[in-house]
Amino acid sequence: MPETARRWVEEGRAWVAEKQRQGKYQGRNGYEALRFLRRCAEWAPVYPSELDAAGLTVIMSKLGGSAPKTRRYYLSLLSSFLASPPRLNEVVKHSGLKGVYKNRAMRTPVLPGDVRDRVLDAAQGPERVIVALLCSARRPVEIRRALVTDLDVTNGRMLVRTKGGHGEATDLCPLNETVLREMRWYLPLRASWAERADSDTGHLVCRWEGARLVGVSMMYLDRALASAERRARTDRYPLYSFRRGAATMLRDRGAEWEDIRDALCHRSIGTTEGYVRSLKAAERAPQVVRLLDARAANP
Repeated sequence: MPETARRWVEEGRAWVAEKQRQGKYQGRNGYEALRFLRRCAEWAPVYPSELDAAGLTVIMSKLGGSAPKTRRYYLSLLSSFLASPPRLNEVVKHSGLKGVYKNRAMRTPVLPGDVRDRVLDAAQGPERVIVALLCSARRPVEIRRALVTDLDVTNGRMLVRTKGGHGEATDLCPLNETVLREMRWYLPLRASWAERADSDTGHLVCRWEGARLVGVSMMYLDRALASAERRARTDRYPLYSFRRGAATMLRDRGAEWEDIRDALCHRSIGTTEGYVRSLKAAERAPQVVRLLDARAANP
């Protein structure tokens, strides 16, 4: 194996292992990440830290025939890998690749309240836990990182591992009755799985990998949500639309800005106000535009 390819493989393994400690790239996703990085070594035979604009163009051209979502996933993976120590690739840093290719669709819609209720009612088994947490304004990354020990069902609260906390618990949030109801039946089931497993990472939402219980990926959450949405016969809404829907619902129902900030685990009220007001404006825009119709002016 050429030295450049060996460097991609060695650094790729170390990077994936670190991501897996954070609950990412578990199971098949980890294998796929390593496979893709090995292909990058074939397409651009230079050290990862020395990948230049020409090499980046070659890699992007190889992904040109992929589905848009697949292409975005691979480029998000590549940008994260190359922008992290010890690589800190300057070409990727200045290309804007990491900002352009995020691993989720942009302009995420706001989930309507009636769709929220239908999806929650249609969810089955562990899907119900995922949907209930999404409906309580939790970020998908917070659901993936949550541990069983983070839950305090007796006092109705949980520790939250927010996206900027590097996997550590950063906030203590109350749980609504919908989440508590789902946890009361799920936690005993989760405990029975742990008794049968050879090892257990302790993640609240987990899956079987052989005889081990491990954390789940974002794609796992997305598949679980898609299953519940199909059963509810609703349009397809992405994971983050539930958080957006919860934020607008809180404001519609009269919650104060300070309380919405705490529910969303934002650091400042300014962030919360900007977030919710932009969502409310997006909701109102179609109604405002309809006022331009001649029949609206002359009912």
